[in-house]
Amino acid sequence: MEQPRLYWDPSIAPSGLMVYSGRMFPEWRGDIFVGSLKFDYIARLSGNPLREVEQIKGPEIERVRDIVQAPDGAIWFISVGQGAVYRIARSS
Repeated sequence: MEQPRLYWDPSIAPSGLMVYSGRMFPEWRGDIFVGSLKFDYIARLSGNPLREVEQIKGPEIERVRDIVQAPDGAIWFISVGQGAVYRIARSS
């Protein structure tokens, strides 16, 4: 058995995982996004060795249940706080 490349202690209660491959954020291609049920943020993982490089936080990010890449390259996530789907995208 091999140890995990990354883990959280204490656990963030991970939920949903996406490997980004879209065009909207080319600098994020290959990065991994993981929702946190416990600490209300989205973790962005990158690098070799893999590490958490950013915590995406905001008033809408509350107990993230799932995270997916939209067809246009935006990032959609489901937050329990308002029971809504949110979109992360570049501003026009």
